[in-house]
Amino acid sequence: MCGIAHAALPATGFYPYPGANLADIRKVILAESMPDSKELTEAWRLFHEIQGCWMPGRAQPSDKIIAQLDSLRGDLEQQPKPHWLIDTLQSPKTERARLAGKIGSPLFEKQKATADYQAQKALAIVYLAEHELDRPGAANRAGAYLTAITLSHPWDWEAHALYSRLLIDSKMPQAGLSAAIFGLFHNPAPSLEDLKYFAFVGATAAKEHWAEIQAAIRQAATDPKIAEQAIQESAPLYSDKTEVTIVPPK
Repeated sequence: MCGIAHAALPATGFYPYPGANLADIRKVILAESMPDSKELTEAWRLFHEIQGCWMPGRAQPSDKIIAQLDSLRGDLEQQPKPHWLIDTLQSPKTERARLAGKIGSPLFEKQKATADYQAQKALAIVYLAEHELDRPGAANRAGAYLTAITLSHPWDWEAHALYSRLLIDSKMPQAGLSAAIFGLFHNPAPSLEDLKYFAFVGATAAKEHWAEIQAAIRQAATDPKIAEQAIQESAPLYSDKTEVTIVPPK
């Protein structure tokens, strides 16, 4: 990462930017984002309606919801693909993505959110919803798009968090933890559920590092009380008597 002042190092081995001030990083991240478009808002709504429908005892989404998902997918897939997406899909990068060091820098201008970016993010979420429905090829499509998004716009904590969930579903816990780390520290204001999810991923991939997981939660949280609540509620996952099992869509 370039250009960010070195100070206020969070006291955790999971912090991805040694020596860089987390508050400064989050200021850049907030400036790069933009309010969700109607398409992106709709994609989130449908994803939350469908998420977890594969679990035993869960209600199946209605025909209306499925039709809305298919309609949104059709609309989004017809939109022109931006060059950054095409380039990354055709030749995924192997080097670590870099965050912009300051607001207004050339890298900042290249990475900040745009309308076409939000459309592709919405399509990635649609593919994730299809993965929840166990549609053929949906997981691969979602993975390809989330790879492109997190490489080209690495500030987007929501994309990292979604990618983490997909990787965990795919029984790739170490890769899921890596994505979850960026999702945690890039998030300007992690909620209780965000912090508990990070603890859950840690229990699947790094159960022996509970102390560092706690440190990461405390350093990433903006509210110390929420951090302690997340730690308290997640602690049973790290018991020797508890086995964390991932049950992905069939």
